Amino acid sequence: MALATSSAVLAAAPAQAATTVGFAGHGWGHGRGLSQWGAYGYAVDRGWDHRRILDHYYGGTSEGTIADDEVSVRLVGVTGQDLIVLTSKQDFVVEGTRVPGGSGAVFRRTGGTWSFTTRADGCFGADAPGARDVGRAPAVWLPTDPGDDRSRMFRVCNTDRPYRGNFRPVVDAAGTSHLVNHVPIESYLRGVVPREASASWGDAAGGRGMAALRAQAVAARSYGRAEARTSYAQSCDTDSCQVYGGALNEDPRTDRAIAETRGQVRRLASGAVARTEFSASSGGWTAGGVFPAVEDLGDTRAPRHDWTLTVPAERISAAWPSIGEYRSMTVLDRNDLGRDGGRVLSVRITGANGSVTTTGDAVRSALRLWSNWFTPVQPSETMWMLRTTTSGGNPEAQLRYGGPNDTTLACDFDGDGRDGLTVYRAGAWDARVALSEGRPDASVSYGGPAMRPVCGDWDGDGQDGIGVYEPATGRWFLKDHFAPGRADAIVQYGWSAAIPVVGDWDGDGRDTLGVYAAGTWLLRNANTPGAPDVSTQYGYAGALPVPGDWDGDGRTSIGIHDRGRWLLRDSTGPGNPDRALDYGAAGYLPIPGRWGGPADGVGVSVPVL
Repeated sequence: MALATSSAVLAAAPAQAATTVGFAGHGWGHGRGLSQWGAYGYAVDRGWDHRRILDHYYGGTSEGTIADDEVSVRLVGVTGQDLIVLTSKQDFVVEGTRVPGGSGAVFRRTGGTWSFTTRADGCFGADAPGARDVGRAPAVWLPTDPGDDRSRMFRVCNTDRPYRGNFRPVVDAAGTSHLVNHVPIESYLRGVVPREASASWGDAAGGRGMAALRAQAVAARSYGRAEARTSYAQSCDTDSCQVYGGALNEDPRTDRAIAETRGQVRRLASGAVARTEFSASSGGWTAGGVFPAVEDLGDTRAPRHDWTLTVPAERISAAWPSIGEYRSMTVLDRNDLGRDGGRVLSVRITGANGSVTTTGDAVRSALRLWSNWFTPVQPSETMWMLRTTTSGGNPEAQLRYGGPNDTTLACDFDGDGRDGLTVYRAGAWDARVALSEGRPDASVSYGGPAMRPVCGDWDGDGQDGIGVYEPATGRWFLKDHFAPGRADAIVQYGWSAAIPVVGDWDGDGRDTLGVYAAGTWLLRNANTPGAPDVSTQYGYAGALPVPGDWDGDGRTSIGIHDRGRWLLRDSTGPGNPDRALDYGAAGYLPIPGRWGGPADGVGVSVPVL
């Protein structure tokens, strides 16, 4: 048996409303400046050295050099924390006070300044008495260079990461706390380049891939030197600036690329160091801007050189609430560079209540697309991703079956103890017995556009039958087999806002009906009208019901699914979840079913291109 899953479960939407929007696109990231995958392609496939790669992507710049001066980097993961602890195995200094190696320096924000004391046991343990005020930005430094000994570097206890250089906890003018790493730029790059590019590229094509790492080192050095984010920190450690992981992820291959390009940067015609932006993949043309747009023939190796994905229509409506229920998206202008007309400059989004005009960058950001080089397209199929257990992980079966607006169900029509693949659309049922792609093994017509499909073993013969629920009247029309014809049972149970659920609630071998609404479960132990045999509060508005026999005891239990989070009970009673897992995401619809294990497992479906 199974719960029907479709957009109709979420809301009684008009027939013309789209439930899922597809996108086909090219590239990954903003596309300005160097394409990291493009640099790799030019290096390994065409033998370009790093200077030729940089000349290609950063038109209008020339090579220059800088000294190994400090760069200041805000550690975003510590921003806003009122307690910061630093430690090192060697002695260090806080505003003139020596802290013995192995101890921790404890900073607590008090108003607009920091109080400082120590901990004898490093990150943990009791604070020493006598904390003193050390101002808004106390200096914390190592008198002796630790070299490559990470134990003698500073370790940030808040994140458990080692860092080269020195530190300042800072309280900014707005009263927000930060932790800033002050580090020589060549040392800083050792924590950037392996996070922004794969060190393994250096081994490719007999070492030709090192040219891509050298290009990345120069781009990262220029970008880091040209940054000027705030008065207290030039840069940050996330992809909002460039990713910096401290000393934890350093690699000999990227260290070599940094050393072989020591001091090299790109300079603008004015002589200033260029802010050399880069992104993962251009898709075949860079975006232009400060650096001229260029065709990128090296980018073909990129895993997202071409991509497709689908987005729930409700996410579009949420991003632009003034339009109401989403209807359509029309690209108005592109940059005319590359396939499909190039990157989107402007787009009109239309809903039931009106339209908005916005930019391709805004759509990319709001909908989490890979780039602003995209085309809205209609999804054509449904992807099923199934697991035999109630655990997260990779799909054990992943296959395409059904159309993008079909309702997906797990039904056992042949009585072999395993659910197959069933889809429903406007009264048409198509069923496959095996978990494989292909044509339906059987098709029937039963129901209609305004009805919600269900399946279950209504007569206890070991094989599921079919049924439909009519929201307008709360009536169920049940057939004992997968066959057309008159209903074997018609039952009045439910109302328009209720979601139909099916299960063997009492373990007698027969599936019976139930309804769910905003966290309330009303279950019957017979396919007849009457008062609920079980009434349970479990769930909340917006969550979908997912009944299943999670522990294999022969009784169907309850559960809910919300944006990829499954919260499951091993009974039909209220209480805390017996099982909690993440499987799927927003826009994925849950399909609980017996896919081959001794109990029901989890599954999801999503429209795809």
